[in-house]
Amino acid sequence: MKRVFLIALLSIASFVAGATQQINDKVIFEGETWEITSFPLEYLQPEMKDAFTALLGERDFISTANYRGYIAYWYIKRGRLYLDRVEVPQSNGESKILSGKELKKVFRKYRSFGKIKAGWITGNIEVGYGIGQPDAANPHLPAFAKKEIWVLKKGKIVLRTTK
Repeated sequence: MKRVFLIALLSIASFVAGATQQINDKVIFEGETWEITSFPLEYLQPEMKDAFTALLGERDFISTANYRGYIAYWYIKRGRLYLDRVEVPQSNGESKILSGKELKKVFRKYRSFGKIKAGWITGNIEVGYGIGQPDAANPHLPAFAKKEIWVLKKGKIVLRTTK
């Protein structure tokens, strides 16, 4: 029994020690660039998620720091979250940029005046700003000077709390 426990403990420790911090989505809020540590495009309904994955196409470069294979860029306007563009890193060091024209096919339901409202999100997203002190217990998590949880209802921020 002790041997099984020791093997399990070592397995967990090696997994945590080898974890790679993910590249976060970015959001412009009040003129500053914040990072979103929970990924809003992961909240898409299954049929939209499938269409979005198809739009991304073959991703020839996925790193341990970006298992999703893309970085989404967002902005806040009048308390609402909008998708600006999606960058898909390529193996040649370039990025394929997906913006309004390409994204409108997938997000037709959420487009308004040429903008994509994140109306599919009702729930919490975690955001951070600035550089803070790393947590020794969780070195693979980002260290921010300021952390907040934004509560969204159909893409509109209804509550901001400091974490």
